[in-house]
Amino acid sequence: MSVTQTHGTGVVERPGSVAEAAELLRGSTGPVVFRGAGTKQAWAGRPDQAALVVETGGLAQVLAHNPSDMTVAVGAGLPLRDLQTLLGGAGQWLALDPDTEAAGATVGGLLATGDSGPRRLRYGALRDLVIGVTLVLSDGLVARGGGTVIKNVAGYDLPKLLYGSLGTLGLVAEVVLRLHPLPSASATVTAPVPIGPAVDLALRLRASALEPAAVDWADVDGGLLAVRFEGTEDGVAARRPAVLDLLGAGAGWHTGSAEDDVWLRLVGERRAEDGTTVVGAGSRPSATADVARALVQAGEASGVRTRFASQPALGLHTARFDGAPAAVGSAVTDWRERVQAQGGTVLLRDRPAAVDGGLDALGPPPSSVSLLRDLHRRLDPQGRCAPGRLGSWLPSPTAGEDSAT
Repeated sequence: MSVTQTHGTGVVERPGSVAEAAELLRGSTGPVVFRGAGTKQAWAGRPDQAALVVETGGLAQVLAHNPSDMTVAVGAGLPLRDLQTLLGGAGQWLALDPDTEAAGATVGGLLATGDSGPRRLRYGALRDLVIGVTLVLSDGLVARGGGTVIKNVAGYDLPKLLYGSLGTLGLVAEVVLRLHPLPSASATVTAPVPIGPAVDLALRLRASALEPAAVDWADVDGGLLAVRFEGTEDGVAARRPAVLDLLGAGAGWHTGSAEDDVWLRLVGERRAEDGTTVVGAGSRPSATADVARALVQAGEASGVRTRFASQPALGLHTARFDGAPAAVGSAVTDWRERVQAQGGTVLLRDRPAAVDGGLDALGPPPSSVSLLRDLHRRLDPQGRCAPGRLGSWLPSPTAGEDSAT
């Protein structure tokens, strides 16, 4: 077990096994933060200063790969890109394509943050691909949920609880995943389409027999819609006439490096740049155009530049804000209120530290907050895990329940 001292963040430890992680947490006190590749450390609220940072780089092993069962068990610190390389040799992959894969995002970090990618449309989110998980609680207790084979559904659904928990329930140490065969062919159709017509097309595509793997839209050059198809060579080619006809004039068919360039461009529209604030949102797919209009209105009201990207068939969106910190804080708050009024949700992602002073990182708690607090009390009764990450939704380690309501 390696130990280093990092100025301002406390002791950094890198356990090499579940047993070491359990011993470490059992023998320590105070706030603890879990870190994989660090690609999403700014998501939601910023955690309080940690006495202990537990890095998962020592938990980066492939524990078991059963190609015939289409399953793999891995240490949570394994980067997704490394896992995909290994699985590719067996003609398989974990059907997940988050924007942070190239930056080294880990399997455990992706589960804890609930991050997915455009192919979620066809394959589901990571929570749909997790079969089992090993969690080390803040007192060192090791809990396991799920199983090692797809048909095993007995027991407490710990994987679902950890999805999007942002490290507030414990250390995700090991994950068992179900796999898919690698598609032998892929092609992407693009069309210049504003957001309103793009939403209509996305919903029609989702309801059609064309079965797109991903539908993405970004506010570039007036609007760009991209639709990916995967499968066999013949199956992908057979979709070409129908989708080109549906998307109309200006639609283009891309394969190989040209297709890669399309998706790299779309990823760039969701990535934080220096001084840019990035916010994620979810809504009914049919409300996507309204969410986009609300962003324009919020930006104009605060004098902030905004950009919008969306997976309109899923109702998952990314907004970027650029301007003075106080104005950005006002615009984000305004947009969040407008989205929530439509029944949507908003999660603050990357931003400069100066923006934090002008807004509530989490906003009003959801209706299920009492259930969240009860679960947190059971799994982390001392409130050690990432205090502050969920802001006022969870009580601080030293506060009573009344202070969080």
